Amino acid sequence: MAEQDADVLIAGAGSAGTYVAWRLAEKGHRCMVVERDALDSLGAQIGPFHMEESAFERYGIPPPEGDELLHRIEAMTLVSPGGRRLSFELPTLCMDKPSFHRRLHGYAREAGVELVRGEVVGPVLEDGLVRGLEIRLADCESALRARLVVDASGIEGAVRPRMPPGPWRENDPVTPGDTIFVYMETWADVEGALGPGVESYPRYIGWCAPGPGDTWIVGVGTGGSMDAARVRHRVLVDSLPFGGRVAGSTGGRIPYRRPPYSLVDDGLAVVGDAACMNKPFSGEGVTSGLAGCAILIEVADRALASGEIDRKALWAYNARYFRGQGAKFAYLTASMPALMGISPAELDFLFEVPGIMSEEAARRMQEEYEVSTSPGDALRALPHLAGGLLKGRLRPSTVARIAGSGMTAGSLRRLYERYPESPAGFHAWATRCDRYWMKANALKHGLFASM
Repeated sequence: MAEQDADVLIAGAGSAGTYVAWRLAEKGHRCMVVERDALDSLGAQIGPFHMEESAFERYGIPPPEGDELLHRIEAMTLVSPGGRRLSFELPTLCMDKPSFHRRLHGYAREAGVELVRGEVVGPVLEDGLVRGLEIRLADCESALRARLVVDASGIEGAVRPRMPPGPWRENDPVTPGDTIFVYMETWADVEGALGPGVESYPRYIGWCAPGPGDTWIVGVGTGGSMDAARVRHRVLVDSLPFGGRVAGSTGGRIPYRRPPYSLVDDGLAVVGDAACMNKPFSGEGVTSGLAGCAILIEVADRALASGEIDRKALWAYNARYFRGQGAKFAYLTASMPALMGISPAELDFLFEVPGIMSEEAARRMQEEYEVSTSPGDALRALPHLAGGLLKGRLRPSTVARIAGSGMTAGSLRRLYERYPESPAGFHAWATRCDRYWMKANALKHGLFASM
């Protein structure tokens, strides 16, 4: 093999890519990160973002200080279409994304990581194995070689979609039909009835949260297109009991689909948005991406130390991620469209049902990604649900759709919790998953088409 430029070559200097590089460099591996955009302003199109306060200790990241920290928020409130409110404690930090990235870049450089400005053209392949990346630097192209390539390049996927197809890899890009389009406005001079923390509006897949200074961010996410997101945003705005002067706006997109069945191949691993690791109920991807990063760092460190960087050596990243967070996200990704598709009146009714909407259930969804109802809560809810059906406040078709999607989602979760321990059982496992994802995707695509 030709001389290597690094042990680990990472595409993308966002939170996932930089975190992986930082931690692996601390373990003694030579890491290089390639980023297309200017590092100083990386994340400026997002601006403010939120992370649970507990995540900083969990992933060993010092908490933000100074101008990077915009607000500390104590609680989140879910708001029904009719104005019912359900609040729960969730200490959260609102931060400036470019400042957060610059801080991570500083940690990475201190650990010895080299950050390079360049555009990834595609993977360097030898006998079908990933050996590095072709990158464009200014007016020339160059091949960088490494023992391990990590695709952390976001939804566009600078590496995975450019791989040749094969039985162990999926190279399909994230299509508009598997995308949530996000549109946000920054409001100044806000007046009206507004709570102190984050407010979530499930009916509109929308939210409002403190922004820089005294401003507020009002945003929505929707399937279909950015134009559809702007229309949905206007509908949300018309329903709000407060208003303000629009001081700015921005938009973006996040993946809303299952990750590839395998996140590794010989010499390659995928993480973060490139691996579709966003939370299926909110779209936030930094914290959930770091969960995958933490597993990859441990697995990659052992593989690099052993000298074996093939699919088998990296497979534990697949098994550990998909059996844990991946299984929970599979359940939520398959079940959420049925809930998003219910009518405003039905959603209002569900906010009234004891045992369905509770502070504990809402908190567990945010912190543990679990949807669960205790036997006692279920017993309390049943008479109310039956009464809702009899009084026409809940349609039988809605109940059938939620029950059907729940069965599909439950089957997927059980499959992911039994993700193959080694590559040997992978293809049979993926074939079984396909059957359930076809059902889940049909419901999701039907919902997105109606938005």
